[in-house]
Amino acid sequence: MKIIIEENDTMEQRQLAEALLANEMVRAIETERFSSHEVRKSDEEVIDAVLAVANTFSVQTQWAAVYRVLVDFCGWEKDYARFSARINALLSKAHSKLRCDYQSIQKPMAGSGILRKRFDEWMKYCAPKGDRVFPRQMFLARKLLKSLSIGEGKGDGKQ
Repeated sequence: MKIIIEENDTMEQRQLAEALLANEMVRAIETERFSSHEVRKSDEEVIDAVLAVANTFSVQTQWAAVYRVLVDFCGWEKDYARFSARINALLSKAHSKLRCDYQSIQKPMAGSGILRKRFDEWMKYCAPKGDRVFPRQMFLARKLLKSLSIGEGKGDGKQ
């Protein structure tokens, strides 16, 4: 977008132009794109990525974000119990004390309709003011996607 401000523009026109430009800049920075096609990742790649983001877990229920990413992008099992068993087996192999249980996925999924939807839908969702659950899930999901090298970057390829 190109905005031209001329000498004879009114203050209102200048402010409008600056607001439009600021809006475009924010959109370019905040609009992340993620490939919605399934990507094959080895168990080792998945566990390395999960362990890399695990230190940012603020609550146990953030396993829902891990679930959403691995189901939507890596073709993992949708059944919560089977998902938990698989991730825990991999965590054990990696000698991690981190554990995922059925409730840490089921509880947030039951409490939020948006968390049950594919990640593509998350990207369109605007969390209501004061919502603390969804932003935490989105933060972790984005971080995991980047750790798995699934994200396409920000905006139009600008980082």
